[in-house]
Amino acid sequence: MRAFFFITKSEQGGAQTHVAQLTKWLIEHDHEVAVMSAPGGWLHTQTIQLGGRFIPNNHLGNILHIFQLWAASRQFLQSVHEYKPDIVACHSTIAGLIGRFALRGRVPTIFTAHGWGFTQGTPVLRRLFLPLFERIAGRFTSKIICVSGNDLELAKSHRIAPAEKLVQIYNGIEVADSRSLDDDKNLHIFFVGRLAPPKNPFLLVEAFARLDRELQERILVTIIGDGPDREKLERRILAQELAHRIKLTGALPREQVLHRLQTQADVFILLSRWEGFPYSVLEAMSAGIPVIASRVGGIPEALEHGGGILVDENIEQLIHALTTLINKNARIAMGVAAKRSVETHFSIEQMCADTFAQYEQALLQ
Repeated sequence: MRAFFFITKSEQGGAQTHVAQLTKWLIEHDHEVAVMSAPGGWLHTQTIQLGGRFIPNNHLGNILHIFQLWAASRQFLQSVHEYKPDIVACHSTIAGLIGRFALRGRVPTIFTAHGWGFTQGTPVLRRLFLPLFERIAGRFTSKIICVSGNDLELAKSHRIAPAEKLVQIYNGIEVADSRSLDDDKNLHIFFVGRLAPPKNPFLLVEAFARLDRELQERILVTIIGDGPDREKLERRILAQELAHRIKLTGALPREQVLHRLQTQADVFILLSRWEGFPYSVLEAMSAGIPVIASRVGGIPEALEHGGGILVDENIEQLIHALTTLINKNARIAMGVAAKRSVETHFSIEQMCADTFAQYEQALLQ
């Protein structure tokens, strides 16, 4: 099979991790893979290292005007024509719409929704208009893969496509080595994510500021990520006089992030106003790290079998969760449950095999 993956950005992220995993699996099973995206990011490098072909699309970016969309679509069509894939798999909202409107079903086309752009909590205009474009694009789609049951139900409730086109396949992750708990008196908490909506690290800072001084002196918080909210977050930390307990590292390469989680983290926190089915939660769970995360999107499904504490956008709930996980025995029990859940329910092999089965079905339609 010749597969052509089309994704908006190549920077580090959940959708990019998903594409890299599928690229690796397909190549290992003697299939050919090309990946088109904006050039220069993590996925660009990964594709080449894995033995795939990376095709840059210089017209993809954060802000797309009508002429950029047209140019990106034209470059996409030209590359598909030259590569002659058996299947095209689109990932992320912009690439998903460009790819499907450009091809209009002339090549079997899969779309994987890594969290719908109109999910609960997203801006109102997006929730009003995006479903219309997705319904039209759905007509040109052989299969739509939703990475969580929440996303599947959203697709059904918004009539994105007929039920027979919709399928749910969870993201998968490799099981990592667990951190051996030492006698460090500090509790090491890690928050990983782009410092921009929908991520909400400000809630963590506010909750931390309300802990009593004794608890504060037992906790070290590391926030990994960069983005437009960084300066505002730094000011908030300084205003609360917490710079000695909350450290911002900026963005780090994916391999460094995983290494730090697996060797230093006692607790992983993801606070967000909306999500799909985030890899960061699975990556922490796979290393036996207990999770505190927002009750949004597919996150409750990731923690359905144990391994973490769900919170609403509520400081009191977050304070209670932090206080609970100060207890080492609670962390150990929750970490064991987290790792077991990944091993049982979120296998990378199962994800790739189930996804490939959808590709094969699309070719038979």
